[in-house]
Amino acid sequence: MVRLPWPLPCFLALTLVAACTGTPPDSNAAAQPPADAEDSSDPQPDAEVEPDPAPAGETGEQAEAAPPPDPWGPITDEQRSILLAGDEEARIKTDIHYVKTNERRHDVWFPYLDNRRGIYIGVAADQNYTLIGVAKSEFVFLMDLDWRVTELHRAYEVLIEASEDPETLHQRFHKDNQDATIALLEEALGDQLDDDQLRQHITSWRGARETVYRHLDNVIKRQREGVASSWLSNPEYYAHIRKLYQNDRVRMLVGDLTGPTTLTTIKTAAEGLGLPVGVFYLSNAEEYYNYSPQYRANITGLPVAEDSIVLRTIYSKDWVHADALWNYQVQPLADYQARLGDSKNSRRTRMLAHADKEGVLERNPDDVKGLSRVNIGLLPGWGQGGEAAAPSEAAE
Repeated sequence: MVRLPWPLPCFLALTLVAACTGTPPDSNAAAQPPADAEDSSDPQPDAEVEPDPAPAGETGEQAEAAPPPDPWGPITDEQRSILLAGDEEARIKTDIHYVKTNERRHDVWFPYLDNRRGIYIGVAADQNYTLIGVAKSEFVFLMDLDWRVTELHRAYEVLIEASEDPETLHQRFHKDNQDATIALLEEALGDQLDDDQLRQHITSWRGARETVYRHLDNVIKRQREGVASSWLSNPEYYAHIRKLYQNDRVRMLVGDLTGPTTLTTIKTAAEGLGLPVGVFYLSNAEEYYNYSPQYRANITGLPVAEDSIVLRTIYSKDWVHADALWNYQVQPLADYQARLGDSKNSRRTRMLAHADKEGVLERNPDDVKGLSRVNIGLLPGWGQGGEAAAPSEAAE
């Protein structure tokens, strides 16, 4: 478990109030061994010293080769310092706390997410875990304007580390187990928080417990065409999330996408870790803001790779929905950065309108209902129009 400094320094006021997964108003929206101690009976200068024999069954070359580092294994002290450095935005009051998502068809993104690796940045609650599991992300930054969501992620960290399988995690939110779960949270967080802060975290967990329990009951059953398609229904995805938490590769931050602090902290960490942002998940946050100069700087400053992607959901009657509410859109992150550099793209709706005029906005490609793509031909392996196979529509 990452031991975060507490309280984290917060000093900037926010102007944005965004709910990242609630339904908005309708809009168009990666040593040499020490030398042996000197022996008193040194060989003569011209004497030839025989090398130590390799272990039985190994050649010298095999004996010297070291296994590659585990990209999801325990982090070094240097990586920990980089991950935890920097400030986050100040806490503000939010009237509604979106402790669960109402997005259900993240599977339409899976072909674009698969093994994307690198750094993951995402807003909102547990839907991030499904996306991270598919992408096999190496470091994760979970941010939200609502500090109660970040507190819930901190509870998830404790409970996921303590739960070998999804059903055990699920049952930790059951009303009959709440006392045992609270004791577990208090034991794990007690050395990080003072009494008032710990009490606040427990109060937040109590408030979310029943809603999250019912939500996870659906998530643990989720399938697409008979194939498990969520972080709780697919054991591989759950194991990946648990490994990231166990190896201290996740940081939670209060964050305003349009603010000057949190995304700057993440950008600096990504550069220090030497990895690109592979996936940036926005949910429907763009419904709530214009592309301000600060926002443009936040996004265009992120280190990316040619296969990095941005994911968004769109709530509008003008878009076909993959589930009851949302259109699921994928866009090369480099393309998004380039469009943010054009002042005519003042918000999401205008950016997409211009992409449509250019002929690079696709709706329902390959007959996948509720999926849309922007300039997908820029992604390696997809080519003009996107030749790679995309999933067929499946009802949940």
